[in-house]
Amino acid sequence: MVNRKRKRRIAIVALLAFVLGTTAFAYAASITFNGASNAGAAGQGSGTISGYNVTSIHYTLDANDPSNITGVTFSLAPNTATTVKAKITGMANWAVCTGGTSPWACPVTGDAGSAVNLEVAAAD
Repeated sequence: MVNRKRKRRIAIVALLAFVLGTTAFAYAASITFNGASNAGAAGQGSGTISGYNVTSIHYTLDANDPSNITGVTFSLAPNTATTVKAKITGMANWAVCTGGTSPWACPVTGDAGSAVNLEVAAAD
């Protein structure tokens, strides 16, 4: 009889722990929105990334040491970019370009003798 009461107590304690545990989890995992208009929007889709043509590239050389590049200007087609960055091979960081329309001007720096590639990143 003592064994039966003990088993019953263990079963009741286990059931109570299960109920409390699942109830606490349900409260912790809930998210509440104040109406559908605050729920926002989400979606997924795809589109073709068309890219840009970089033309009319002109480098500026340092007036004191013409073996160093101090800047570059270029045009982008189509002329729709709003953010443009550029760098010369070997540069650690991308330079933020200014212009808003072509030509774009970028304060890139590097050794003219070791400059191999101009990299341009643009987005509209």
